[in-house]
Amino acid sequence: MPSDSAAHDPYHQHLHLALRSEAAERDRDRGFPQAGFDALQTRGLLGDPPLEPSQMRRLLRLLAKVGRGDLPTGRIYEGHVNALDLVRRHGTAAQRSHYQALADKGHVFGIWNTDQPGYPLHLEDGRLGGAKNYASGVDGLSHAIVTVTRPEGRVMIIAPLDGLPVDRSWWKPMGMHASGSHVVDFSGLAVTPDMILGKPDSYLEQPWFFAGAIRFVAVHVGGMHAVFDAAVEHLRATKRIGDPYQSHRVARMGTAVESGYAWLDRAAAEWASVASGDGNPDALVATVNGARGAVEGFALSVLEDAERGVGAAGMIAPHPLERLIRDLRTYLRQPNPDGAQQALGSAIANGAWEPGWLNEEAEQ
Repeated sequence: MPSDSAAHDPYHQHLHLALRSEAAERDRDRGFPQAGFDALQTRGLLGDPPLEPSQMRRLLRLLAKVGRGDLPTGRIYEGHVNALDLVRRHGTAAQRSHYQALADKGHVFGIWNTDQPGYPLHLEDGRLGGAKNYASGVDGLSHAIVTVTRPEGRVMIIAPLDGLPVDRSWWKPMGMHASGSHVVDFSGLAVTPDMILGKPDSYLEQPWFFAGAIRFVAVHVGGMHAVFDAAVEHLRATKRIGDPYQSHRVARMGTAVESGYAWLDRAAAEWASVASGDGNPDALVATVNGARGAVEGFALSVLEDAERGVGAAGMIAPHPLERLIRDLRTYLRQPNPDGAQQALGSAIANGAWEPGWLNEEAEQ
């Protein structure tokens, strides 16, 4: 069973500073953030992230810490954590042992669900055809879990990536350059039985599939914390932080960042409760949907205050805020935000969710 030590302070207290050190260079050359993953490996966080349900708060705080250091690294690391969790929950004993050993050695995994339009991944006669896009981190991963729609359901396949064709021409985003979300062609790759992970539709197991969005929300919280850091550092360096208008901006930003962490804590507590059999799965999903919308709003408000507070200087490279603005605004655009809000509204309407859950639990 994984230990808690990897997520304890001061063990990873300065992790975000280590990850920040190469962020600007990787933004320029769009290379895989290897130094960041070396830092994660040195701290035991590739093979031993806190994945037990009771450790969910620590995991989310860790993901936020990584996002605070570098959002592209956070995006890739969140995929690695998700993939390792799926292997632990759905893998055979042999699969769990094999991929755990690889992770312990520093291998990084991904999980790619999005098919290339017009050329979706498919499995015929024991071989794959088609491609995945938004294949984040491909230049630094050894394996990725890819999903294929079959008559029996959505099937997970653990695919080795060495030697597969990668189209890098497609990835021209405003931000998140170093996440390297390219197009990977799997055509001709033979699929053996030991590459099949879990049962059909295990990937879609509820409430964990929908609730799992809280992991990228945690990285978003770290990203807005980084924007807050950059703005405060700039205002201190220019001796403008004492201006009353700037004080108001700093106060709003700090409150927004703290509120983001509060949503993570509520989701983590509900996750652990549902995993133990005591909680309401529908309420957990509703909380995660609420966290998505709330953190998006908080992050946009932090961006606005940071941009106004720092001014034009923050829009000009190499000022760190210039890159952070691009990365966070890009990474916030996760799929179906309107659907998440509609689902939360429905949960409120049917009585499955209400504010104040943590306070009520604390009083019992």
